[in-house]
Amino acid sequence: MHDHTHRPTAEQVLAKMTLEMGKTPEVMVLLSKIKPAMVVEQARSMDFANENSSIPEKYRPLVSLAAAAGSGTSSCITMHIGNALRKGITPVEIVDTLVLARVAVASTVFSNSREGLSMLVDSIAEAETDNA
Repeated sequence: MHDHTHRPTAEQVLAKMTLEMGKTPEVMVLLSKIKPAMVVEQARSMDFANENSSIPEKYRPLVSLAAAAGSGTSSCITMHIGNALRKGITPVEIVDTLVLARVAVASTVFSNSREGLSMLVDSIAEAETDNA
């Protein structure tokens, strides 16, 4: 059970992010000025995702990097690369993660095209029938 009576402030969360990430994500700074509770919620969600995770510590920054790369968010990619380096992950391991993310994202092009590809197969079958 978690103790929700002592939640950090948005300022404390931002300070922790700066310490852990080397800088504070600009989007979190902006959110802190508009809705500080969202910054606190982001930190709570990050803590929850890492508590009792079956994913070994070394791989967590790489998973986060791959997700950021897949979403195409350059500021997050940069932040996760810095985090991975600070955690001792090598540049080659980081690039290999980006290569895997690239393949995974590229594969979605075909997945997202399933209906259109099916239509193409049907049109080939129709053309073959017409030419027979």
